Amino acid sequence: MFTPIGDVPRFAEPFLNTLLEVEPAVILEGPRGSGKSTLLRALASGRGGRIVDLDDEAVLRLVREDVSLALASDGLVAIDEFHRAPEVLSFVKRVVDREGGAGRFLLAGSVSSFLLPSGTETLTGRAHRVALLPLAAAEVAGGYGRWLADLLAMREPVNVQTETERSEVFDVVVAGGYPAALRRATGQRSRWFTSYLSTVVDRDVPDLVRVRRDGVLASLYRLIAHHTGSVVHNVELARRLDVSQPSLASHRRLLEQLYLTHELPAWSVGISAKPAHRAKVHVVDTGLAAAVVGLSAPRLAMEAVGGAFLESFVVNELKRQASAIDETLAFAHFRDRSGVEVDLVIERPDGSAIAIEVKSARAASQGDANGLRFVRDRLGDRLIAAVVFHTGPLTARLGDRIWAVPVAALWETPPATRLRPS
Repeated sequence: MFTPIGDVPRFAEPFLNTLLEVEPAVILEGPRGSGKSTLLRALASGRGGRIVDLDDEAVLRLVREDVSLALASDGLVAIDEFHRAPEVLSFVKRVVDREGGAGRFLLAGSVSSFLLPSGTETLTGRAHRVALLPLAAAEVAGGYGRWLADLLAMREPVNVQTETERSEVFDVVVAGGYPAALRRATGQRSRWFTSYLSTVVDRDVPDLVRVRRDGVLASLYRLIAHHTGSVVHNVELARRLDVSQPSLASHRRLLEQLYLTHELPAWSVGISAKPAHRAKVHVVDTGLAAAVVGLSAPRLAMEAVGGAFLESFVVNELKRQASAIDETLAFAHFRDRSGVEVDLVIERPDGSAIAIEVKSARAASQGDANGLRFVRDRLGDRLIAAVVFHTGPLTARLGDRIWAVPVAALWETPPATRLRPS
């Protein structure tokens, strides 16, 4: 569905500019190739800042030799791939503590700063962290991209009626959001994805940690990709990979710190006396995951695993939209031991929440909303709205504060009239 793209404006850019007006340091974190460097350069250029690229070996040597001299500036200093020189963080801390002021540093890195060597400064309380994940579908399509913000504000979804076919939805799922992949024709993307995974585990990991067995990290990612959107047990994964459970657990954390996977914790506040507390694991980019396990859009559309990929896609799209909202939103899933499940619960700081179910069918039934009604009845007025995403064309009301919404609403621009369902 998506043709090769050029440069794409990021929805996070205005938000980041606002942060730089008030925060002394902003850290832009996310997977390698998600567009952090491009956005860092755009922000620095727009503010007359200085760019320091630590992917340049000559620049890296100078910074390591004398970080204070290399980064000295009265204006904004934008430091790309900061994790390659951990001493940068100590320098930023000293400047922020001594001088303060807004818009002093913008840092971008392809791994979590918490993966850096023990004792490395983390800038806790001194820098605002923003996750820049691969492109959202709305960014690629040139769409609106504020579905979540609108739902939080209006408490009910816009009446979207789409012409996007179910097969085209899965085209979007397997396209993913990595800019370099999306600049290639559809048939060439699989080769890029395979090379990307190899580059991350072969280049980034050896610089940061000691991986005991070659190939385990990539194999673990492939296993998780096959089971995305599920509760995956370490015992089974360790057996499949022939590693110890402690080793398996450390590798799972490493995949998260490389922004290849993320875990969705269980949510149970005020819901049930017997919740299941295991986290669900999701791939960060469904395009990468589909490519490395050899699943095309037509196969996803036909097979049961397509529903799991669609669930991960929706969770990731909403996380991307949330990153541009100046509000702390907690993402979790709900799973009761009695069998009641809800794919996603998004909770605001005041305790109000949105509940989400994802179905790959072209229409949503009353039965698809059973879990949402369970949550609604127990949360009462704390529930803002509940939504069943589906792959069909229409928005419909399924009950009090419960709606069926096309997945395409996440990337298509709503009608100018913005009529809401009656």
